[in-house]
This record gives sequence, C-alpha cells and structure tokens, in this order.
Amino acid sequence: MIDWPKIEQFVGYGRLDAPVVFIGMEEGLADEAGLENDLLLRSRFSPVMDLKKAHEGIVDGDSLFSESPRRQPTWRVMADLMLHYEGKTFSDAEERSSARRAYRAQRLGRADGDSLLTELLPYPHRNVGSWLYRERFDDREAYVAKMLPKRLSLLDGVLADLPRNAVICYGRADWPYFKRLFADVSWTSRGRFEYAAWKGTRVTLTDHFASKYFNTDAQLDEFSAVAFGRYPATY
Repeated sequence: MIDWPKIEQFVGYGRLDAPVVFIGMEEGLADEAGLENDLLLRSRFSPVMDLKKAHEGIVDGDSLFSESPRRQPTWRVMADLMLHYEGKTFSDAEERSSARRAYRAQRLGRADGDSLLTELLPYPHRNVGSWLYRERFDDREAYVAKMLPKRLSLLDGVLADLPRNAVICYGRADWPYFKRLFADVSWTSRGRFEYAAWKGTRVTLTDHFASKYFNTDAQLDEFSAVAFGRYPATY
C-alpha cells in the first residue's frame, strides 16, 4: 500500500549533515508505467536514504551505478561540483570526465558522503507537463499550493539545524520558490547566477543542471567559483 504521508516527509539522498546540499524542484521518473512500483518502494524509505540503495528495484535504477553508468545530466554537474569541493585537479578533459562518472556512480548522495540531494516537492514526475496523481490532487496547481508550504517548512528545519558549506538550488523557473527558504537575505547577481549568505552558508541559485549552461568544463568551473565563493575559477 502506498504511504503518501511518508513519501511527503522524505528529505532526500545522502547524509543529513552533509556540507553540500543540492535542492531541485522534484525528482524525475524513468518510466511512467513503473510509477506504482516506484511509489511502493518510496513508501518504505527512511527520511534520508543512500542514493544507490534507494534506487534498488526502481526501473533502470541499477544502470545508474554500474562501471559505465547511463547518462544522468543532473548528477553529472553535481559530481563535478563535488570534485571541486574536494580540490581535485586533472591533467585533461578526459580524466576529468572519467572522474565525474566514477564520483556520481560511487559517491554522490551516499550515506557516508559529503552531499545531500533534496527536492522542494515530493512526488516524482517524468516532466512538468505530466500529472499522474489525480487521486491525490486535481491538478499540479492544487498540489503545489498544498505541498509547497509543508515542504518549505520541512526543508527549513533540515537546513537550519546543521552547519553547511554550500547550498545550491537549481532550476531558474523555480527561483521564487527557492527564495522563500532563505528569508531576509540580500541576493547578488553574477552572470546567470544569484548568491547570498544565509546563516553563514553560501546559497547559490542557478539554471537547471540539464540545461546547455553546464555543457563545458569552463561553464562548470564558473559555477564552482560562484557556489564556493572562489574567484577567479581555480581550474
């Protein structure tokens, strides 16, 4: 049986006290036909899960963690940022690309890692144009109106209770929602980014990681420089 309240209280993947937090709008869905199975698995999640363990049994989940993991643009950018966080350097683009693949397959969002991956909304979707939860809400607008305040409250507690080095919110269309998490801060613009200091933590707003703005290593370097307050970029 699907446990909706448990799904709605799920925090995310990784380590609760991780120094780097990524916040998106909502999780993706590999296959709409597998939605019920996906939700049944989520109904057994703990509030915070190891990314790999959580994907066991989800459609195509295992292929994300193989020696040659399938493409996942969002995690690619996260992995690159985490390599910057660790101060890694590389001899060439191929070595860097290989390190990204290995990091996202083996270390991103892991229970013993340095990242926490979370979302503003709790139900997975293949894209924002689909609506798969009519038994719960008439439409997406009703869902957002009901769930967003609850999730903002949940995430506020998660973020405020523990020290962080960086919080990154991705998805330009959702910036107004993200900003509701960080009250009474002054935002500074730099290129396509905005950033602010919140309770001693650097918060960065950026485009969605699957966009064209993260295609090159130079773009990823600039992102890292903004997210960690390092100017100029060190790569």
